[in-house]
Amino acid sequence: MNEPEEGAALSHTETRAVMPMDRERTVRVVPFAPDLLPAVRGFSERYWSRPRSDAYYDWRYLRPQPFSRMFVAIQDDDCLGMLFALRKQYRVGGRPTACLEVFDWHCLPGLRGSGIGIRLMRAMMRQPEPLISVGGTADVLATLPLMGWEAIGAARRYELPVSADLLATRLQRRIGLPAAVSRLALGVVSAGYFQPRRRSVPRASKVAPSGLPGEEIRRFYGDETGYGFVQEPEPSVLGWTTDSTWSGRYGFLTFAIEDRLRGWAMTRTYATEHGPEAAIVEVFAPRPDVALYTWMVSEAATSLMAGLPRRLHARASCPVLQSALLANRFRTVAPGNPIFVWPKGVGERAASLHITLNHSDGPLLPYLSGPLAAARAPS
Repeated sequence: MNEPEEGAALSHTETRAVMPMDRERTVRVVPFAPDLLPAVRGFSERYWSRPRSDAYYDWRYLRPQPFSRMFVAIQDDDCLGMLFALRKQYRVGGRPTACLEVFDWHCLPGLRGSGIGIRLMRAMMRQPEPLISVGGTADVLATLPLMGWEAIGAARRYELPVSADLLATRLQRRIGLPAAVSRLALGVVSAGYFQPRRRSVPRASKVAPSGLPGEEIRRFYGDETGYGFVQEPEPSVLGWTTDSTWSGRYGFLTFAIEDRLRGWAMTRTYATEHGPEAAIVEVFAPRPDVALYTWMVSEAATSLMAGLPRRLHARASCPVLQSALLANRFRTVAPGNPIFVWPKGVGERAASLHITLNHSDGPLLPYLSGPLAAARAPS
């Protein structure tokens, strides 16, 4: 089963055979510019099974330039590696702080040990904004501390399996019981136990679909949120994210109690080769308690069931949100995602962190590719 890619990576399983780097020719690490798009496109098509349309490359690399930073390793006209980051606003210790969330840290196969990946990250580390990395491969998690990054916490990953087919397949893999035998019984169990339902519903409460978070939501982050490290919603970044034809369908919800707005959520439904899946990308309320987050998670999960997903995904660093996910019968998926920052001291280790799937490439991956993506791509 293909899992969504998460965090920065030095290597990737979806590789293509390539020629080794010609060490006699100079490799330049430079900021991305539109004239380098053909080289970046060539890298992507040799390295990933991602969409290949003009519209995808325009959306992925050209449109986010006002709020992104990207470095590429270029040899002649070839791209040998890249590192991408989105610029977002955070509240760190209550202070507004612009940060860069890094991901897509990759080099072509065969270049391990060449130093290209280190040069790309060093270039990003010279930017004036603090850097944040959430998760990554074993190589990434080993390399960042050696480069002076600081681990300030971890975000746990969660899933809620809601498909009898998914449960039957897992049971067959674990104990050899044929899926056809267990599917009917598991359908009853799934409907009775795993299916999302509304929980901890407050009196005089209201849930409403909405568009991108407006000023009323953004004002939440200017007050005391209860978090020492939290990302603010950026309309430009969220608008770009949700305009992706290749990442599925997104939704937004607002939550009110006695006519007072209390929080918001972002959801996503997307296709995989095994069938539709869904995610609670973001759930946020200032000064939350477990009952409040339990209600918000239940409403977000219930809203996703119209897409008939096989399972729901979520991620949380906040202990209150973690308890709310468990109350909604999500299960922990190991391993979690360590959270690193550069330079040291950006976020206090003891501070309460709010890290969800709305960080790095969490709300984007996996991308749709192949005939399905081509059919959905804008003309």
